[in-house]
Amino acid sequence: MATPDDLPWPELGNVSRGATRGNQGQKGVLGPPDRDGRCILQLRVQPGVLAVRLNRQASDWYRSLDNEVNRALKLTKTYWRKARRRQDYDARADQDHMELHEWLQQLKDKTMSHLELLMQKGDIQGPPYVMPDDIELSFLRKFIERQAAGIPHNPRLRNSSGDHTYPPRDHSIGDSITPEPSDSGFVDQNQRSMHDRFSDGSSQRNSQSPPMRTDESLSHEASSSGLQAARNALSRAQKDTQDAFMRYTACLDVERQARHAVTSAEKRRDDIMGVLLSQNQPSLGAPKLFRL
Repeated sequence: MATPDDLPWPELGNVSRGATRGNQGQKGVLGPPDRDGRCILQLRVQPGVLAVRLNRQASDWYRSLDNEVNRALKLTKTYWRKARRRQDYDARADQDHMELHEWLQQLKDKTMSHLELLMQKGDIQGPPYVMPDDIELSFLRKFIERQAAGIPHNPRLRNSSGDHTYPPRDHSIGDSITPEPSDSGFVDQNQRSMHDRFSDGSSQRNSQSPPMRTDESLSHEASSSGLQAARNALSRAQKDTQDAFMRYTACLDVERQARHAVTSAEKRRDDIMGVLLSQNQPSLGAPKLFRL
């Protein structure tokens, strides 16, 4: 079972190609460390709109998570190409990786949401927002510990009797935290060829899966796969609603300030017109000074 501070493990069935979030711009981008090891994390698509300077531990933990998310995205492309070419393709490993990719992305989303919550509560004060050294992102601790020990994050692999490790890393990928420019093209091509991939995947699963399908596995799939996918969709929808509400309240603040500026300008105009009228009342006489 997953540890209490972990996110629920997603079970995506056989209909997803992994955690695609579209064009996130600068959202989630971590800057270089300063001399104290602190990094600035962007929390909005546009840079500088909302950012927080993490403490050293949070900077290191988030960088490790961000590297794994981007490595998983690139490995997803490798599995996709293998599936299309039907070369050295392992459907079970592909499914395990898709679930890992989605789980990593959800953990990254949760980290950014949690930081925003700390900012709203005043635990991280600003702007500029600087995360105190005594705050820890405790829900990332199990991820960091398993990552350092090479223990699978997938509960099924972690709790099985066999020896399991992470999928082998492609050393040409490296640890860059910047997604490739072709990511958006991959997403578009992935969506356009969805029907073909489902057809290919279905035919291959039909040829491989019957010997491994048991009543227990079918019961597990029927009871959890669709439900967990729906819960994941609900979680993402709630996150989108929260982001939209924050944008809405920010717009209200801007509107309130603009209305106050208009009111002040109108009052100033009325005062000036009143002075002008009072000074021009006498038709004769020496010119008088304006006093505002």
